[in-house]
Amino acid sequence: MWIKQLQLVSFGKWRNQTIDLHPQFNYVYGPNESGKSSLRAFVTYVLFGLSATDRDHYTSVADGQLGGRLIITDDTYDYTIERLAHRNRGKRTGYVRGEVMTDGQIQDVLHHVDYDLFRAIFSFQDRDLNAIRHHQSEDIGKILFNLGLTGSDDIVDIEQSLTKQSDKLFKKQGRKPPVNQALQQVKTLNDEIEKTQSKEADHATLYQEAKQLESDIQHLRDEDERLKHRIDELHQLLQVQASIEQVQSLDREMASLLDHTHLSQDMIERYETVKAKRQERDERAQLLMSKMSEVKTERNRLMAQSKKDHFPFTLDEIQEWTVEWEHKQKQCHDLTEQIRDKDKQLSDMRLPVENDTLRTLAVSDYTRQTWSRLAYDLQANAEKLGDLERRKRVKLDELKALETKQQAIKAQQLEEYKRQEMEQQLEQVQRDIASEQVKVFSRSANHASSNQPLMNGSKWIVLLLATILAGAMWSGLFGDISVFWPFVVIGTGGLLSYGLHRQFQTKTVPRERELGEHDDLQQSNALYETKRTLEASLREDDEIQTERRQRQSTIDYVNGELRDIEAERLQIEERLDDLEAKQTVELDRHPWLERYELEQWDDLAQQLINGQRLLEDMDQLQHSAQSIEASLSYIREQLQRFLSYYMDHYNWQDDETSIQLVREYLNQERDINEHIRQQHYWLEELEKQLQELNDEFQPYDQAMQDMLSEVDAANETELDDVIQAFATYKELDEKRQAAYTHVKRLFGDMTDDLLTETFHWGMLERERDELKQERDKKQNELEQKRQRLADCSAHIKQMEEDGRLSDLIHERSKVEDEVKTLAKEWAVLQTAKGLIQETKARYQHDYLPNVLKHTAHMFNTLTGGSYHEVQFSREETLMVHHRNGVWFDVKQLSDGTADQLYVSLRLALNASLHDSKRFPFILDDAFVHFDGERYERMMSMLINQAKEQQMIYFACEPYEDDSSIYTVHINEGQAVTG
Repeated sequence: MWIKQLQLVSFGKWRNQTIDLHPQFNYVYGPNESGKSSLRAFVTYVLFGLSATDRDHYTSVADGQLGGRLIITDDTYDYTIERLAHRNRGKRTGYVRGEVMTDGQIQDVLHHVDYDLFRAIFSFQDRDLNAIRHHQSEDIGKILFNLGLTGSDDIVDIEQSLTKQSDKLFKKQGRKPPVNQALQQVKTLNDEIEKTQSKEADHATLYQEAKQLESDIQHLRDEDERLKHRIDELHQLLQVQASIEQVQSLDREMASLLDHTHLSQDMIERYETVKAKRQERDERAQLLMSKMSEVKTERNRLMAQSKKDHFPFTLDEIQEWTVEWEHKQKQCHDLTEQIRDKDKQLSDMRLPVENDTLRTLAVSDYTRQTWSRLAYDLQANAEKLGDLERRKRVKLDELKALETKQQAIKAQQLEEYKRQEMEQQLEQVQRDIASEQVKVFSRSANHASSNQPLMNGSKWIVLLLATILAGAMWSGLFGDISVFWPFVVIGTGGLLSYGLHRQFQTKTVPRERELGEHDDLQQSNALYETKRTLEASLREDDEIQTERRQRQSTIDYVNGELRDIEAERLQIEERLDDLEAKQTVELDRHPWLERYELEQWDDLAQQLINGQRLLEDMDQLQHSAQSIEASLSYIREQLQRFLSYYMDHYNWQDDETSIQLVREYLNQERDINEHIRQQHYWLEELEKQLQELNDEFQPYDQAMQDMLSEVDAANETELDDVIQAFATYKELDEKRQAAYTHVKRLFGDMTDDLLTETFHWGMLERERDELKQERDKKQNELEQKRQRLADCSAHIKQMEEDGRLSDLIHERSKVEDEVKTLAKEWAVLQTAKGLIQETKARYQHDYLPNVLKHTAHMFNTLTGGSYHEVQFSREETLMVHHRNGVWFDVKQLSDGTADQLYVSLRLALNASLHDSKRFPFILDDAFVHFDGERYERMMSMLINQAKEQQMIYFACEPYEDDSSIYTVHINEGQAVTG
């Protein structure tokens, strides 16, 4: 698969851009911050997604959009992979041929490449080299080793993490790890338990007995283990008895053949090869000579049968005549059918004139347009005249209604003298209202002046009474109490008298004022009502006058429209008279037009034009048919001459039968000549093969003489006997190796010593049986000791329940459980670490050889042939072989050479997986630190690899030789392809 097109809806700087890509090498360049890394991140986002932080980095600030589409093709179908943050919750969606793809189908298209595999294998950038440079020199080899295994150096971090976690739990010489601390705590508790036990005599006795029982049980276990080990040894030995005897027997038999062991396997293989080649040469030569005889016989027979040499023309000319005959026959038939169809079309048209008249009739598109325009103008003017009559009737009705309404409005309008009287009455009422307002103002002023003296007197009375009450309060507080009460009585009486007087004045004065104001109000209301009535009548008369003037303007406008309609009607009647005169002229020129309505003249003119065209086509077709008939006559004459060579006095009668005969004899002659050519070619090929066979075997004769000299043999028979003896020795040695392997599988390094010994197999079987019986006795005794130990432990436990010993033992049990838990966790970490190491070892033997082969080839190319081999050492590091014969560790290389080795390893991983994954390879400014020569070698290698796999290379500068590659220039979110 390869990426055909990028459709960026919104991603970083990119907005609504489409970038087409090439299936091979794509060189995308532009200055820094132009959007190159955004394009790489866009491909990653659409195919695999990005983290929330990265998505926020590339999301548009303007509209919050993020995403786009990739068009991917496998040269059979185009697949659209889409991911938009605002659609389908940001999940990727696939489409093929307009249908939605499932996620499994998308995975199939991507060949099940996920994000981790894409980042580790099919994506490469300069920061990967920078990350390698930041490691210590002694760690680079291990990082490259793990990179070759998995495509990533993460395995190094995982192994280091497992080691740190396991060391945090337990170290052999550590103190702080929890397992070490727990073991130390158990040791301390055991010491305390022993001290406590020494204080309890009975408990000590039982404890000593239990200890003795444990010792006895351990001794019995050791004895049982020893017996079991010996029994297993004897059992294994008896299992391989046959193999040991076979090896010893074969050793004695092979000793008699040691004289022939100086032969090498290479000599035997060369001898067998020479013998096989000699036999093969004889068989193949005999077969070739037999075939050559058969080919010559067949060629002579075919040459006698062929008549080609007697023809005055070639077979190709005959073939062309045959094809041309069929073609022209078909043309003639088609022309006849076309003439018949056009004649039928002309008859179906039922034109009003004969064919001869039609040929000379002066009718054209101009005539049709003239008739069409005449019919259209007559109809259009007639319709306009009718429309004008309708408009005139409508306007007359409208004018009549307006005049009726105008009379009614005039009747509603006030007479002039009445309107003047009402205006005079309104002026008088307004003067009366003004007079009433003056009277009301004067009365209010008089009332206010009459109340002023009363208000002033009231103020002085209140002030006097307040003074009296203040004096009374002063006397009560600071003087004689008898003086206080007279002041209080006088002040209270004065206040009551003033209040009653004030209430009387308030009730009397307003009553008089209210009576006067009521009379004024009634008079004012009457005046205001009269004013409103007069103003309403005058306003209504003003509105009637305004409406009357508007109606009169409308009547004047309608009268003007009627005059315009009448003038337009007279103009249309004049045009109608002119059009009818033109119609009369056309009828005089073509009297048969009287049979048709004027509306039909347009169609009739078109039919006449079509009829003339049909007559022209028929004349042309008839001329073509006559020309084809002449060609057919010439071809018939030549083909009849051809048939005469096979059939005496042949008479051409039926075309189809004759053409079939021509084809049969032509194919027969072609087959004969093709067979003659093939036989001639085959004869030359057989002669060439016979000569090549003789040349091919020439080196084997010399090889046979060299082998006779090497083994000092007089002839081939003696050499064959020597080789047969050596073959017997090798066959015996293979049997010995099989038996030896069987023994070594059980005994390992002890195998060689074991095979030199002499065994009495019957005695070994008896010893095994006796040891089995002894082991059964030991196991019965062990079971009795275990039962007694259980009883002692029960008594000890009962004694410990009420004492310090029980608490210490319980605490020790808790600590031991903690140790077991931590030990399990430590064991899990060690197991995981061991699995990783085992997997690495298996991959190193099964997977790495192919990767190393690709790596060595690419590293040799990049370094100009300086290094030609790459291997991994047991210390999990890389070794490279220089052309001067010296092996170098990776940490001994320069930074530039180490970078080239790292790049070669990454490209080798890509090449190893490309056959199964078929995924594009993306490089982002990957070789910016390479010098000119290294950079050119690298680019040449990538361009060559791009013939098999799509490459997308991002760079800052344009490539110097861009004529042979596909380039994309980007700048500020814009892309230009080249």
